[in-house]
Amino acid sequence: MRDRQLEYEAFLVKRSDMEQMMREHLQMMEEQQRKKGEELMQMMAKQQRKKNEEHRKMMQEQQMSLVEQQERRMQLMAEQMHEQLME
Repeated sequence: MRDRQLEYEAFLVKRSDMEQMMREHLQMMEEQQRKKGEELMQMMAKQQRKKNEEHRKMMQEQQMSLVEQQERRMQLMAEQMHEQLME
């Protein structure tokens, strides 16, 4: 009877150890998932900032192009008016 009691107690200790190992493993897995999630969010935020910066630069270049086109038109108009006055 005493042997069975000792076996049962050893079984309970082993089961408790296994449960503790499983809890620790789950905590480790959750931590890894959390870190992966944070890294993914950081990567996505970085990509969005890069995309926003590229869009800002593109819009700035388009604006400059429009300004340059307008300046050329004004210069051509001024030259045409000057030529008409000289005739």
